[in-house]
Amino acid sequence: MNSPTSTRLMEDHQAMSILREEERLLQAYFTHIAETGLGDLKPYPIRFFSFWILGVLMALAVVDLLFTRKIRHRIVHTVILVAGLGVHGSFAHQEAVRVGRTQDYAPDQPIKFSHQMHAGENEIDGCYCHFTADFSLSGGIPSNNVCLNCHSVIRNGTLSGSFEINKIHRAEKLGQAIRWVRIHKLPDHSFFSHAQHVNVAGLDCSECHGAVEEMHIVRQVEDLSMGWCINCHRETNVPFLENEYYKSFWALHEQAKAGAVDSITASRLGGLKCMKCHY
Repeated sequence: MNSPTSTRLMEDHQAMSILREEERLLQAYFTHIAETGLGDLKPYPIRFFSFWILGVLMALAVVDLLFTRKIRHRIVHTVILVAGLGVHGSFAHQEAVRVGRTQDYAPDQPIKFSHQMHAGENEIDGCYCHFTADFSLSGGIPSNNVCLNCHSVIRNGTLSGSFEINKIHRAEKLGQAIRWVRIHKLPDHSFFSHAQHVNVAGLDCSECHGAVEEMHIVRQVEDLSMGWCINCHRETNVPFLENEYYKSFWALHEQAKAGAVDSITASRLGGLKCMKCHY
């Protein structure tokens, strides 16, 4: 097989050799995946079997209680029905809560971009790439031109050599945008402004996105649920006296300057009102 083109891959594969037959099998395997895909994930077996076993037991308990009456002690039927309904109700609640949430979602991207390498090892400020985060609703997805500011000169990477970087140049040559897969999503009926949180409230990116500088593959760390947002509004202090934005809250501003209050959270500024996020 062709030798790896990056420094790190060459070091990792230094003592590795692949036979011709193994190479043929690998090529056949990857060709099969490319044609058929990886397939659907199977449901977690313990939950699956627990659901159906308890369902069958509840059905038998009802039949015996109403018709066959082979079990004399009704406490047995009661225990089975209460336990079964409790477990089924718990499963239903958990699944309902998870609807629309994608915590730990970590999709493959069209280019193997490592935040650990760029933001971590090279210490590139996240706002250099996501340059609209402090003044716009969205943090923004960088265009090809942003990548080429560096990679018009840097043509070989430590992790993957020139292979991944060449995808940027190929897309630029063809006049095509790179179709990055969005990871962090909020419901359509909720309003969220990066500018309000980053520029006004002074939140660090990691408070919502986690330690991105340690991730080769970015994942959604928090569940981004309404409860999670509300808890943050209740517990997180805002830079009330340091930011000119908050001067519009005149009465509260006077109390803070007089020392009547020593900390102010978003909840005291209307952060728990439904219409702040849903309108």
